[in-house]
Amino acid sequence: MKTITFLLLHIIAISSAFCPHHHHTHQPQKSRIHPPKSPPHLTTESDVIALVEKAEQLWAQAYQARQSANELSEKAESLGVTAEKSAWDAREELLTSVSLAKIGEAQLAQNLSLDLGALLKEVEEAQDRADEIERRAEEALKASEGALEQHLIDFPENA
Repeated sequence: MKTITFLLLHIIAISSAFCPHHHHTHQPQKSRIHPPKSPPHLTTESDVIALVEKAEQLWAQAYQARQSANELSEKAESLGVTAEKSAWDAREELLTSVSLAKIGEAQLAQNLSLDLGALLKEVEEAQDRADEIERRAEEALKASEGALEQHLIDFPENA
C-alpha cells in the first residue's frame, strides 16, 4: 500500500513539473477529459422506408383534402348560379309590383346568397387545409430523399 501511495505521489509530482505555473491568481483548469462521443446514427433501410411511407400517407391525405376542396368549390359554383338567378328573378318581380309572395322570393334569394358566402368560406378553409397538407407532404418527401442519400453514404454496399 505504501508503494502505491509513493508511486501516485511521484506521478503527481512529475506531472506537475510539466503543468504551467501561474504567477497570477489560481484559476481552475478545464478538464482535459472529453466526454465520449455518442456513436453516429446510421440511417438504416427501415428509417428510409418509414419516411417514404409517411410521405406517401401525407400525399394521399393531400389528395383527399384537395378532392374535398374541389367538390365544395363545385357546389359553391352551382349555388352561386342558383343564387344569382334567384336574385335576378326576385328583382324583376319586385320591379313590377310588391306582394308578400314576391318579398318571400326576395328573401329566398337573400338566404341563398348568405348560404353561398358560408360555403365560399368553407371552400377557402378546405383549400388552406389541402395546401398545408401538401406542404407537409413535400417536406416529408424531401426528408425521405435526404434519408435515402444518407443511407447510401452509411451503407455504400446498398448502392
